[in-house]
Amino acid sequence: MNKLKITSLMVVGFLFVAGLLGFGWLKSSLPKTNGTVIVAGISGEITIARDEHGVPHISAETDNDLYFAAGYVHAQDRLWQMMMNRRIGRGRLSELAGSSTLSVDKFFRTLGFKAKAEKAYDNLPSDLKQSLHAYADGVNAYIKDNKSALPPEFILTGTEPELWHPVDSLIWHKMMWLDLSGNMRQEIARARLLTKLPPEKVMSIYATYPGDTETALPDLTEIYKSSPIEETAFALGKPKPEGYGSNNWLVDGTRTQSGKPLLANDPHLGLTTPSIWYLMRLYNTTTHKNIVGVSFPGTPVIVLGRNDAIAWGFTNTAPDSQDLFIEKLAEGGDKYHTPNGLSSFDSHEETIIVKDAEPVTIQVRTTRHGPVVSDIHPETAEFVDNGYVIALQWTALQDKDTAIGAMIAIGKAQNFEQFKEAGKLYFGPEQNMIYADIEGNVGYYAPALVPIRHPDNKIAGRIPSPGWDALYDWQGYIPYEDLPTRYNPKGGIIATANEKIVGQDYPYFITRDWSLPYRGNRIRHLLESTEKHTVASFSHIQNDITSDMARDILPLLLTALDQESPAFTILKNWDGRMNKDSPEPLIFQLWLSYYQHMLMADELGELYDSFTYINPRLIKSSLYWSLSEEKRPAENTYFNLPVIDKLTALSWCNNKETPDRREICTKYARSAMSSAIADLSDKYGPQLSTWKWGTEHILHQEHRPFSNIDMLKPYFEISAAVSGGTYTVNVAGVSTKNGARNTSTFGPSYRGIFDLSDLDRSRYIQPTGQSGNPLSRHYKDMFKKWAKTESFEIPTNTPIPAGSTEVLQLIPKE
Repeated sequence: MNKLKITSLMVVGFLFVAGLLGFGWLKSSLPKTNGTVIVAGISGEITIARDEHGVPHISAETDNDLYFAAGYVHAQDRLWQMMMNRRIGRGRLSELAGSSTLSVDKFFRTLGFKAKAEKAYDNLPSDLKQSLHAYADGVNAYIKDNKSALPPEFILTGTEPELWHPVDSLIWHKMMWLDLSGNMRQEIARARLLTKLPPEKVMSIYATYPGDTETALPDLTEIYKSSPIEETAFALGKPKPEGYGSNNWLVDGTRTQSGKPLLANDPHLGLTTPSIWYLMRLYNTTTHKNIVGVSFPGTPVIVLGRNDAIAWGFTNTAPDSQDLFIEKLAEGGDKYHTPNGLSSFDSHEETIIVKDAEPVTIQVRTTRHGPVVSDIHPETAEFVDNGYVIALQWTALQDKDTAIGAMIAIGKAQNFEQFKEAGKLYFGPEQNMIYADIEGNVGYYAPALVPIRHPDNKIAGRIPSPGWDALYDWQGYIPYEDLPTRYNPKGGIIATANEKIVGQDYPYFITRDWSLPYRGNRIRHLLESTEKHTVASFSHIQNDITSDMARDILPLLLTALDQESPAFTILKNWDGRMNKDSPEPLIFQLWLSYYQHMLMADELGELYDSFTYINPRLIKSSLYWSLSEEKRPAENTYFNLPVIDKLTALSWCNNKETPDRREICTKYARSAMSSAIADLSDKYGPQLSTWKWGTEHILHQEHRPFSNIDMLKPYFEISAAVSGGTYTVNVAGVSTKNGARNTSTFGPSYRGIFDLSDLDRSRYIQPTGQSGNPLSRHYKDMFKKWAKTESFEIPTNTPIPAGSTEVLQLIPKE
């Protein structure tokens, strides 16, 4: 027994020492942030001083040395993230993850981001190539010189980082272009619906934007039934939900206490661990110029932020820059019809390496419009040709892309003319770019390549078009001088939240899929409600969790409910605030889901799983018309969301046993609420007042790939209960997926507030931390501040911030 005890103690001791040594080795994966490092590829000394939040203040004598250092710090703090994003964009995820990600790789190989980025790089001017090379040299200097342990993800997956190439930065831009472009998914979704529903009913799901008119959808049902619609839907994925956008706004000096403009921006993207954004300051010691803001790890530029003269912010305009074309095949399938006769496909093979499996070779076909996306299948490389294939035309798939140059030029702009001139280099995705300067001027510009369609094209980008008919071909692009712009507008307010940004007199079509105006109206209302704004009042707006969607629909719901019911009692005084500690948002959100399911699921059948995201326009319209005229609440023009026509709205309330559709809608509303209350009572007990929205509204900031591994997920993913909802200014997306109901995965991916009276008083925050290494104190140190809508300053009064204890010097190798 004594020998056994001694042996056990020795084993425990050995494991303890091994654990300490292993942890110490893993801790060595944290980057060196003090002292000096000798590197090749720079022309002079570079200083990298990190502040208390881990934000690097980079000082160098030349711009290209600044870009080198940007690459170096990105690699120090976000190397795994950069390698993963590059794998995805190049279609090489299966090398790491196996066959489960094969469809993702097929998708990106078919789009051809790598080849398009290489062509775009070849077409860049030499100075931009040098800038991208400088950045890549900085990334590679860190990879080559690092002798310590790699970040834990590399160890756990058994992989090594590969050297960065300038083309990889262009691939990353195309991935962001994809993330901010979604019309192709809307097109294929409508096409799927048209195989089951009449056009007018499809249009009630995708209702015309308030105030607009549009022609009826043409009947292409027979073509769609013979086309690979389902295969294409699988390849492209579901449309993004409402709220997946951004906010930005500004006021001029007439509306501020300081007399100078204030500008705010919070882009809404999928929230990941680490954040998609990385804060940094670039200071050129020769010109004494600063640029401060957020960058993408993988590119050398500050995308959103300020310099010493101006500040800027973006939201997504979401133009219709993607069209799907149905290509009619000739007999034999090796050619397709065009307006000028038959044409052969451009075709090449792509071989995908798959972990623990044989390589997969796919054939990528391209038509005159673009890649054949219907060729992408989950389990087979065989084509599915029923007489037609579906190809994608998209502005991102051209041979030129100078967005990097646009971002560099914006960062150097000193006035609105230079700001707009920089936009001419920006091909997309189109953004609502707002601008303010220290002289007191404010402005707006929305640059990009936006396709022009033929005036007789009745499809107008809404559904897949016949590719053999020249009528549906693009006719060029909106001239840059005709793109939306404003400068020092009357009233002194500019605000965008992905809603429509042009008036009825604008001569060009941009899109019909604008976001509903709830957020935009709320922002403008809050701006108008304060006479003189400050940084604090702007922060208050960014923290607003009142849902105008809930306030719009709630009176209709209350009218339909039994006034003696517990739900009516608790909802009647609700102000629409989506507070995580309140029961009302939880009850209301679950009611929306049940009610919409009753409206749509029976008619859509298996398709409904793709359309579970909440459709406020349809819900509001069906409730409005279900009430007698004397019971309908007065239309509130503040919300600016008129109902769709009566017959179409009520057609969703169909029950053969009850001919009165209005009665059915009301019955649905009551039944949905009963189901919601019963569901929640089973989970949380009978006391409604004790229920909390935050019990289910949990934000998950996904880690790639370890959020998919239960054992590792708690160590890599950042999650917490959050307030807000899909239609609040402080957006917090609400999932309708089975198994993830009410959870959140997107929201403000960065917040910035810029004070043009003193730019050093500007404030910043992102939702995780600067480091992507879970062993770092900067892995999630910003999260609590972000969750409370707090932020911090990044002063530029000295090259090294006050109190900095981490100063690294990069010394050129002789």
